[in-house]
Amino acid sequence: MNRDALLKKADAIAEMIGRSDVALRFWQARDKMAQHRRAQELFETLKLKTNHRIGLQEAYPADHPRVQKLSSEIRELEQTLYEIPVAMQYKEAQAELNELMQGVIHLLLGRLSDRLPVELGPRLGCGHGPDGNGCNCGERD
Repeated sequence: MNRDALLKKADAIAEMIGRSDVALRFWQARDKMAQHRRAQELFETLKLKTNHRIGLQEAYPADHPRVQKLSSEIRELEQTLYEIPVAMQYKEAQAELNELMQGVIHLLLGRLSDRLPVELGPRLGCGHGPDGNGCNCGERD
């Protein structure tokens, strides 16, 4: 099978995913979310604070007051979002779509691994990376 044929198959898979029930639920939830300004603002703030906490955790232990304060603020934001049905529908639809995509990629890599020397990327690694994420098996001391 040549490269063009493989790319055509990849396009067909992408089309199937794009037309799936999972994708349809995601787009419906996203449209509802686009009309809810408060939920959008909360999600944006949550994303910023979560990223900030990740940076702080690289510099400070989890029990450091700054990390604890930020974690508390994140929990409060999450609780507020849990009380907005549209926000939870969007979050669930997004997680379901991500899970589908990761499943397809993982399946493809698994099927290739007995035919080709496939190296899993940092997000699909062994889980022995920092905080149990990714992979650092190939890193040198």
